[in-house]
Formats: sequence, C-alpha cells, structure tokens
Amino acid sequence: MKASRQRSIYAARRPLRKLEALWTTLERTVDRLSTIVVNLRPYNPLYHLGPLTITLLIFLALTGVYLTLLYRPGETRAYGSVQALSGNPLGSLIRSSHRYAGDVLLLVALLHALKIFLSDRFWGSRWLAWVSGWGMVIVFWFVGVLGYFLVWDEAALWLTQFMMDRLGGSFSLAFLGPESAARTFSFFVIVLFLHVFIPITLILGILLHLLRLARARYWAPRWLNIATPAMLLFIALLFPVASGEPADFARLIGRVRIDWLYLGFLPVTEQMGNVLFWGFNLVILAVVMAMPWLLKGQHLGPAKVIAANCTGCALCAKECPYEAIDMVHRDDESPFHSLAVVKPHLCTGCGVCVAACNDVAIELEGLHSAVVRQDLRRSVQQAAETPTLVYTCDRHEALGTLPALQEERVVEAGLTLRAAGSRHGAGLPPRVRAGTWPDASGRPRPVMTAVVPCMGMLHPNWAVETIQAGASATIMVTCPADDCAYREGPYWVRHRMNRKRTLRSGLAHHLELAPGSRRELLDLWNRLLTDTEGVMQKAPTAISLQRRDAGSPLPWLGRARSLLPGLILLLLVVLVSLLPHQPAGSEPAESQVRIVLNHSGKHLASAENLPPEIQAKIPANVDPATVLGGERFPVGLRLEIDGRMVFEHEYAPGGVRREGASQAAEKVELTPGGHELQIWLRDDGGEWRAVFAERILARPGEAINLYYDGEHDRFLRRE
Repeated sequence: MKASRQRSIYAARRPLRKLEALWTTLERTVDRLSTIVVNLRPYNPLYHLGPLTITLLIFLALTGVYLTLLYRPGETRAYGSVQALSGNPLGSLIRSSHRYAGDVLLLVALLHALKIFLSDRFWGSRWLAWVSGWGMVIVFWFVGVLGYFLVWDEAALWLTQFMMDRLGGSFSLAFLGPESAARTFSFFVIVLFLHVFIPITLILGILLHLLRLARARYWAPRWLNIATPAMLLFIALLFPVASGEPADFARLIGRVRIDWLYLGFLPVTEQMGNVLFWGFNLVILAVVMAMPWLLKGQHLGPAKVIAANCTGCALCAKECPYEAIDMVHRDDESPFHSLAVVKPHLCTGCGVCVAACNDVAIELEGLHSAVVRQDLRRSVQQAAETPTLVYTCDRHEALGTLPALQEERVVEAGLTLRAAGSRHGAGLPPRVRAGTWPDASGRPRPVMTAVVPCMGMLHPNWAVETIQAGASATIMVTCPADDCAYREGPYWVRHRMNRKRTLRSGLAHHLELAPGSRRELLDLWNRLLTDTEGVMQKAPTAISLQRRDAGSPLPWLGRARSLLPGLILLLLVVLVSLLPHQPAGSEPAESQVRIVLNHSGKHLASAENLPPEIQAKIPANVDPATVLGGERFPVGLRLEIDGRMVFEHEYAPGGVRREGASQAAEKVELTPGGHELQIWLRDDGGEWRAVFAERILARPGEAINLYYDGEHDRFLRRE
C-alpha cells in the first residue's frame, strides 16, 4: 500500500464529522465577524470553554467567600440571613451573580464536553481527561444542589422532603420532631462545610484532568477573564435573584420556582419514579463514561524511533503535546548518550515529533514522511503548469475547507510503507493530490494539496523542497491556535516558518481558519494568482484575510468591533442561565399526615419476661439486660382514620445487637375536611395501647406533623 494513500481515519467517522460540521459553522461565523484587522486573532469564547470553567470556579469562590461570611446556618436563621443579604444592594448583586455563575459553569462544562466529543478528542490516551471531566461535572452539580439547601426556602423544603422520603427515620425526625432547630443545626453546618470544602478538592480534579498534557493551558485570555465576571454582574443587576417563601413543614409543596439544571430531578422523579429516573440516568452516565472504549477510533501512530538516526537532542520529547516521549540513557555503541523512547499508550498520532526531528529519526507507524515528501516533489515536477501547494490537516479536509479538485491526478509513489490490508486501510483517498481549482474568472488553475494528521507534522523542509522544485507558493492552513485537535499544531507551524529564510521570503502563507472556511482559503489563493507585482511577498503570513487600509477604523476601534461578536455570544450563554429558573409542581388539593417515631421497645431480657429459675440466678439490684444482653422488642405502630385501619407496621430496633431505638417515618394522604385519627403503639410484644385520639381538620395543602413524646407516652402535633 502506498503511504500517500493512507486514509484519513478522522474523516472515516462520518456521523461525528457531520455533527462537528454544524458546530464549526457556529465557530466559523464568530471568527468571520470578529476578525477585522490583520494579525488579530478572533475573540471566540468557543475556543476557550475549558479554561473558562476555571475562570467561573474562581469567580464562584470569590463571591462564595463573601456569602459565607454573612450566612447564618440553622433552621430559624438561614432564611433570614439570606433575605438580609438580598436586601443589601451589594449582597443582592453578589448572591445573584453567584447563582448565575453556577448555572453558567454547568452549561460551559457541558458545551466543552460536547465539543470534545464532536471533534473526536475523547478516546485513546485522552480517556483520562474525558472520564475525569465528567466526574467534575457531577461534582459541580452536587455542590450546586447543596447550595440550594442553604437558602431554606420552598425549593430547599422540596429538596429536604425528597431526602426525607429517601432516608426516612432519623433524618425526618430531625426536622419534624421536637426541638428541630437544635437537631438540624448540625445538618446546616455540614451542608455549608461540604458546599465550601468540596470545590477546594476540584483543584486535584483539574490537575488530574490535565495530567497528560504538556504545557497545559489553565487560563482563558484576558478579555474573557474580564468579560465573563462583568457579564454575570450585569445580568445579576438586571435580574436579581429572589428567594421563595420560607420553608414551612406545615405546608405541602405547591408551585415552586426552581433551577431546573440542578433541581429538575425533583418534579421529574415525582412523575417517573425514583427507580426509573435514577436507573436511566446511571445507564446514560455509564455509557458516556465508557465512550473512549465504546467509540474507540484509530490514528496513524504510534510514533516509532529509528535508533540508528537518533542523536538524543530531545526536541521530539520537548515538543510532544502529550508527553508521550521519554529520553533514556543509551547503552549501545552509539556516540550519543540519550535515546528517545515513545510511550505508545500516550501517543495520539499527531506527528509533531516528526517535524521536530531534523535527523529523520522518528516516524509515524502508519505514515512515513519520506514517502509524502517524495510524492510532493514528484507532483511538482510532473505538473504542466506551476502549481500552488496547499498544506492542511485531516480536520480541515474532512470538514470541507478544501474545494474538490478538478482534473485530479494522483502521483504514485515509489516507496511502499506496508502491505495492503493493514489496519490503516488501503485504496482510500491519497495524502497528496494534484488537480485544478477554478479561479475567480472560472479558469482552471493548477493546485496541489497535501494532507497530514496535524499541521504540526509539517516540517519546514517540506515546503522549502516544493518551492525549490517549482511550486509558485505554499498556503499552510491550520486550525486556530486555540482550537487545534492536537493542541499545538499552529504554534509549531509559525515557530518553524520563522526559522526558514525561504519561507520568510513571502512564498509561504499561513492561515489559521476554523474548519470549513473555504471562502477565506479561496480568497487568499485568488489574491496570490493575481499578485503580479509581488505585493503578497511583503506579508508572508496571514491570519486574517481582511486587511486594514487607510480608511479603516483606528486600531482600538477595530479591536472593539472584533470583540463585539464574542461578547454577544458570551452574553447569550449567560442569558441562557436565566432559562432554567422556571416554576414546577402544582398547588396541592389534598392534605397529608406525617408521623415520625423514635422510641426504644422494652428489653427482651426484662425481669417480667424471664422464667423464675433465670431470675434467681441474677444478683439483686442488677438489670437483667446488663447480664443477658440489651436486645429490645420491635415497636409496632397502627394508624386508624375514621375507624378504618390505614396501616399496621413493626419497626426493628437499631444497633448491631438490636439494642437501639426503633425509628419510623410515615405519611398518609388525606382528603380535606374533618377526620378522626387514632394511633396505637406496641413496644413490649403484648397489647396495643392508644397514644393519640383526636379529631383534626385537614385543609387543602396542609401537612399535619405528629411526633411521639416518650415522656408522656403520646403523639404530639408539631406547631
């Protein structure tokens, strides 16, 4: 199989490429609107979604410190302290921006994950970043849910009742039993601690997420670090957050305004049921986490070191974006002390190391550079007219940056890489093609295209050789510097171009374009064709295609205009954080009785339950439970409404040896109106005794909370 016919494995995943094309259309639109002057990179927030999450985390931490200092935990103080914050202009601004930043954080993290998935950057050595990233998304969500407990309004009440239904007994008793303020104070303190402490551990998550990246980028550009907090504060000023009604366990949950991003599971679980909802989400999460293995792709790596040619210069190890190359001590007869060793499980097949090596000592296993270079020289030499050579990467080719070649001619290489039928495929589109594109007047003009996995694989000698062989000019089309599929391809292209005098002479032009930017490529190509006076040689690199002339705006105004599309897109993302804050639930027409119990049954080994011969062996004034063990009777509970038994349950004692108290939490729906309630209790395995008998008046939406008072042996109503 000819190396020049190595397929673009990236393009072979067509469903993902079609979806990615939709995403890059948005990126390309922002780029076109925001790139006004030469050498000005587009202000595109979609290229910085990962670092933007760190910016948002820092903003949340700073605003969270202020809120924590003024917050007062506890059932009786939490709501009041939050209301006092909201009553102060500064407090309201910080609280509202903190709330919106939490929503934007989750949205940006999900958009970042979507972009990584669509651009095929989630499998292979990058599985760790994918899995750890989703782990952090779960932590973001969990910390946000904890924050809604602290407000202690209707949404917090709904969340608390959800937990009461799941945890039952002791948790319900803390809120519905006597002295609930004292019992629940520790709960508020623990929630506050977790809400503050867990985000601190995200530092470790971020380090793990970026562990396999060389020169990891933690910070978003300055304009984005300034614009994001400014947008959040602006939205918070226009739409201040307001709390709902204070939490009141004497009322059932009605129509409540909630944040659907964090609390949407509350109304959904009421409709679907907990098992179905959480089971479905766990399956989805498991599938998402397993994507690196379920949809594992292929690349043309790993790189292979040719030991005989390696001089131990370590350039390949330094330039590798994924730290996939180590330098080890040589113990052979070579005059050099070090040898490059590739770690195959970390290699992504980008080819950056190939271009870094001046000694042809490292090659991709599936694409040898010598074969591509031979194809390039032969194509130029066989061309009837002087062609323009266009270099680009798999991503640009797959997403439509290159127009289709007319009168296409494939130059067969004389070198063979491996036999047909290998895992990289055969008989597929070549890496080097020759043909024509129609110019602005429709006349066919000769063009050659060379496609590599990443433009970081392009050694400057390739371009020099083709220019010396007769090419009129070269155009190097890379992804934007902040959006390379292999992170650093555009950087190394610029860096290496500047080292070659031939390329600085104006015969090589570098375009950083969003994939699919065919119009910009053809614009530059046509300008090169009509450049009879050599004007283009004065600007050998081009990042933007719109040049600033004498009549254009001043630089500062041009930059402001460039910034505007990115700011509008960022504002839209922030505004989306308002959408999840919508009402949920409905006003209840029924009433409810809640019964909580924390009571210890009689000891099984009490004196009245023991045979006389056993009692005779126990010393006087000694509790039989001390000698024979403290196992207790289960506690039975029976509820009758209007003379009809609703339930009769027994609750086992707690503890390893069943020596603890029995706990219960029950709730029963009631139709509004008057009802006769009777509660019976049994704690000694004997007869039932009445512990509550009253006529109650149940109103729509009212919750009647009853707790057991062991001192008076009866149920009391929580006021």
